[in-house]
This record gives sequence, C-alpha cells and structure tokens, in this order.
Amino acid sequence: MSEENVFAGRTALVTGGGSGIGKAITAALLDKGTNVVVLEISPENAEAAAAELAGGDRLTFVAGSVCVRADVEEAFRVAAERYGTVHHLVNNAGTASLSLIQDTSEEEWDLIVDTLLKGTFLCTQAFARQAVEAGAGGTIVNISSLNAVAATDGLGHYCAAKAGVMQFTQVSAGELGRHGIRVNAIGPGTVNTPLGAGFTVGRIGQEFLDRTLVSPPRHQEASDIADVAMFLMSPAAQRVTGHFIPVDGGQHVRGLHSYWDVAEAQGLVSRPG
Repeated sequence: MSEENVFAGRTALVTGGGSGIGKAITAALLDKGTNVVVLEISPENAEAAAAELAGGDRLTFVAGSVCVRADVEEAFRVAAERYGTVHHLVNNAGTASLSLIQDTSEEEWDLIVDTLLKGTFLCTQAFARQAVEAGAGGTIVNISSLNAVAATDGLGHYCAAKAGVMQFTQVSAGELGRHGIRVNAIGPGTVNTPLGAGFTVGRIGQEFLDRTLVSPPRHQEASDIADVAMFLMSPAAQRVTGHFIPVDGGQHVRGLHSYWDVAEAQGLVSRPG
C-alpha cells in the first residue's frame, strides 16, 4: 500500500500547528491527504497558517489552549463532527523562556510546565478515550526536546517538562499498546523555527554548529522533524513504540552547550552579580 493511501482520508489532531514544527507536520499530513484539526492558541498564527497551507475542507483550526480541558475536548468534538475518528495525535504545542531557578516565578513555571506536560496529558487522555471506544487504534507523536536529556542553565522549567514528556511517552506506550495505540517522542535539537531562531542565525548560530557535532553541518529545519513524525505515524513504524528519538544531526553526541551562555553573549540576559 502506498504512503498516500495509508494517510489519505484519515484524521490527525495537531496541537500548536500554526507555526514552526507543528505547521510543518500539518503541511506534511495535508500533502498525504489527511484531514487535520489544529488546536492553536494564537489567532495570528492560525490565520497565517490557514492561508499558507491552503488545506481547504481538510484543514480546520480550533482556537484554544492545550492547558484547558474544555478547549481540548472541543477540538476533539470538532474533529469527530467534521471528519470522524481521530487516528493520529501530535502533541506539539510549546513555549519557552530563559530564567535561572532563583529568578523563576511560579507563574512562569506553571506556564511552561502546563503547556508542555499537562497539555500532553490532557490531549493524550482525550485521544485515548475516543480511540479505545472506537476500537480504531492509532498513533501519538509527542514533541519533546533534546533538553529532556541535555540540561542547560536557564531552562530548569523547560528541561523538567520535556523530560516529563519523555517518561510519559513510555508510560503511555505501555498502557495503550494493548489497544493498538503506538506512542513515541521526538527530541529535536536546535531547530530553525521562530522559537529557536535566536540560536540558529549569524555568529551565534555558527558557533552552535562549530561546537556541536552536526552532520551534515546545518541546523535542523522543521521539515526534518516532520519527516520523522510522518514515519512514526506510518505502518512502516508498526513495531516502534515507547521510544525517544533525537532528531538533532548528532548534537546529542557532544551535548547542547548552554542556551544561557549563548543568550548572555548576545546581551539578552545576565547573571546576578
């Protein structure tokens, strides 16, 4: 069976699909004939992505936050109403900020952890409930980060949440496997997206390449992550579940150097005296 026939007519729900990695995965799914519902918190991103992707009747944006159960449930309701059973879930929605532990506010911690970790839980739970009831099986791809295993100053909240996503992936794979649901996580390294742009351009970006083992010597693009996500959602990966897969051009071999140091070199942050 061709890849087009494998994805054509099926339905995916992608969180944060209005920009960056999420938009690239949405585009790849649309290209294969998949119906896609995007849960997106930014109206501006949703409007721009809808115009760029031109998915027609196969693309639907739902406004809302992955941190809010009612918004998540509404996204799945819309998906069921328009397209039927959701076969693929991509937990991609994310945000980040640089803050040393002693300076991190409770509000900042909650925003990062809730978006990355609670959001993954709420969407996984909603997907699992409808998939088990339908008996349709399915796949979940969680976008974690290389920071799940590579700590860096200023990202205590982000690293903790992404590590949580990695472990939650394994638990989900174990619990949901008996229902024909495969769950995997991707750990992107430095990606050339709006969220990672400060670390991929100019002299700073070149230093990232020079100081980390990246082959071929370029930063990851969102499409590189989408390629792996599509594989994980396809029958070609039918025996792959519960895995954390770095997509980083080899950055994990030497590890990420400190994002804080990079931002400090740009004059964006400074340590307390």
